Amino acid sequence: MSPMPATEILRAPLLPPRPLRAPRPRGGPGTGVLARRSAAPALALSLLLLGCGASDPPPEVRVTGCPRCAGVARVGALPEGDIDECSGVVASGLHPDALYVHNDHGDDPRFFAIGLGGALRAEVDVAGAAAIDWEDIARGPCRTGGGSCLFLADIGDNDSERDSYAVYSVQEPDALDGAPRASTAEVFVISYPDGSHDAETLLVHPTTGALTVVTKVNKGISEVYELPALPAAGAPATLVRAGSIQPPTGSARFTGGDVHPDGAGVLLRTSSHVFYYPMTPDQTVAQALAGSPCMLPSADEEQAEAIAWMPGGWDYVMIGEGKEEPIHRVSCQAP
Repeated sequence: MSPMPATEILRAPLLPPRPLRAPRPRGGPGTGVLARRSAAPALALSLLLLGCGASDPPPEVRVTGCPRCAGVARVGALPEGDIDECSGVVASGLHPDALYVHNDHGDDPRFFAIGLGGALRAEVDVAGAAAIDWEDIARGPCRTGGGSCLFLADIGDNDSERDSYAVYSVQEPDALDGAPRASTAEVFVISYPDGSHDAETLLVHPTTGALTVVTKVNKGISEVYELPALPAAGAPATLVRAGSIQPPTGSARFTGGDVHPDGAGVLLRTSSHVFYYPMTPDQTVAQALAGSPCMLPSADEEQAEAIAWMPGGWDYVMIGEGKEEPIHRVSCQAP
């Protein structure tokens, strides 16, 4: 399929709610005063709604500066076996056509390396980690010593009852030879400044290593939190609220994301759509997410979950949550 021109992407057909109107006074003795008294509660309610942001519309869909993408293609499937609830995916920075994936809650603290077609290439046990509700995986610079690290996000909280969460950092494996492997994690204990949140999206800046978390809500507006610098391993850290975000259309549930390896943009996935947020070199991830996104092709999956850029270009992959789920790839050209 030929690439889809950016000009064919339509603006989301969502409009802000109309403000309440005071009733128009009718003729007759004394009706002007009565009408003004009747209008007062409605006007006050309208002003209250405006002050609370209830009339703020979702962002518009960009039609310029977007990657030019072909259609969704199935390139493989998850292997039979233990990968039965894939919740996150990220591409390797060391091994061509290799992906790292992990299961949702209920599994041991481990992740898997697979080929782009789905063949299992390694299983890695993560020592020093717990697996309460792993929801995403990202790749970025290690806190110390340089190199490429993987960041596993234990940030799921469906019932919003956890006091703290964790991100585990491990060195990317230097070999994927099919043999079981083990790695010891650095543990970063994080919390929110305003209580508990459910989240499924962890984003790591490829240069600064700053962490960004996007919360998941069933409707309305999600929050964006950042940790500008990683603390010493084991030291608790409080995320900083850095904004809010709402998809232009479709489901409000953000289920995964990834920062382009060159820092040129951010992919976010919801239960129904894929969005691309352009990012300039001087921006943080949160600042990029404050802009209007492009809408990119999305795979038709029963439970849309994981998404990641492929290195060396603008292609990205998607995987749903389930057993032997298809691996989908979208080929794109630079904006």
